[in-house]
Amino acid sequence: MSAHETALTKSLDGILTHRAQSGLPLLAIDGPFLSSPTDFFSNDYLSLSTNPCLRELFLQKALSAPRLFGATGCRLGPGNGEAYRALEERLAGFFQSPDALLCTSGCVANEAFWSTVPQPGDVLIFDQLIHSSIREGVRLSQIPKDMQYTFRHNSMPGFKRCLEDALKKHHARIVQGTGTVFVAVESLYSMDGDFSPLEDIVRTVEALVPTGHAHIFVDEAHTSGVFGPDGRGYVALLGLRGRIHTMMHTLGKAWGHRGAVLLTSPTVRKYIINYAKAFGYTTTMAHMDVYVLNSCLDIISGSKGQELRNKLVHIVQYAHTHLQNALRRLPAQIISLTLLSTHLSESDLDRAAAKRRAELKLHSPVIPLLTPHAVELADHLVGCGYNAAAVTYPAVKVSRVRIIVHAGNTEEEVDRFVEQVVEWATAKMQTIGQVGKRVGEVSGDSHKGRSNGNGRGVKGRL
Repeated sequence: MSAHETALTKSLDGILTHRAQSGLPLLAIDGPFLSSPTDFFSNDYLSLSTNPCLRELFLQKALSAPRLFGATGCRLGPGNGEAYRALEERLAGFFQSPDALLCTSGCVANEAFWSTVPQPGDVLIFDQLIHSSIREGVRLSQIPKDMQYTFRHNSMPGFKRCLEDALKKHHARIVQGTGTVFVAVESLYSMDGDFSPLEDIVRTVEALVPTGHAHIFVDEAHTSGVFGPDGRGYVALLGLRGRIHTMMHTLGKAWGHRGAVLLTSPTVRKYIINYAKAFGYTTTMAHMDVYVLNSCLDIISGSKGQELRNKLVHIVQYAHTHLQNALRRLPAQIISLTLLSTHLSESDLDRAAAKRRAELKLHSPVIPLLTPHAVELADHLVGCGYNAAAVTYPAVKVSRVRIIVHAGNTEEEVDRFVEQVVEWATAKMQTIGQVGKRVGEVSGDSHKGRSNGNGRGVKGRL
């Protein structure tokens, strides 16, 4: 047995084979590598990663930079410097937060916070569709399962029931003691493209939880740079500054680069620095990242950033309208924009929150194309030159191809993409119809052939 053929590799190969045989996708990153000029699948909402203005700004800063490459250590060691702290202070000022802590990714930021900040005796309440990095942080935390509560996605009645139940069961720890109720939500959920009813969540927490005993955490990964004044995010758009305790903004989506920042109090920042292994044992982002992110902030906070956001709003609205009109005539069993099987029941709908979203004119750049044939649709789009990928179970319960509209997209690009989707769906509908017809014919022939001896089929006997 060679070094590459061991009991372990056989075991792993068996698991991978079973995964494929059970219908789960066997993921790979080895190609084909597509470089379609039309992007409907990356998280580059403002199209900043290919923006020539950002490139020029960065190169201007880089030419005079004393260091550009690796930090060669963590922030607690040699990988620290004035530039990192200066960027944190600038980000804290931009987001109007008491303090800020840079992290190498959103996953690291979420894990660093949730694995350390909640204390024994605290209660955690989070949306059932919260990001897996928050769940991983919670798994590593000191909070036992019976102190963790999950509420139905975006359901205000469900959230209130969870909160009331937690306060009732842990009254002594929370109301009469030193415990804290932690609430975790995302501003925009990246798989369904829907917004959190954050205003009502905040009002409910403030009404039910004693002052000083709540900590609301908002993951703004998919709204940072896109929504709110100057792109400061969903919390800023809703005017909730000072009522949200911690926010996490990723810098690798609308910001067009990489990294993340936790926006929180000086005390929480200091605690994470001292206790979070995900932060303390990670090499600091490279020096060049600081210059890139400062350049990103120059654009996002300025007139160019607002111009890009205006373009994004227009093309997102156009894409929603065009897709709705084009897919309306197709059966939902083939493709749909609506989560028919997973919507909240009528009694569970928060009409006030829905009305509020309409008032704010919120249009999500994330649009899921829901279909049980997601892999086939993705393959069709790849064949058309798009860098598409199917999202299936266990990542989501309802399979889909998720598209993301960007500021750099044009109406003509949307038109062409929708045409390709409709072409596939129409062909799929015809194929299913033909198969159904053949099955019906075979079934009919089978019934005709079953005689009871007097020339009548089974139906005649019944």
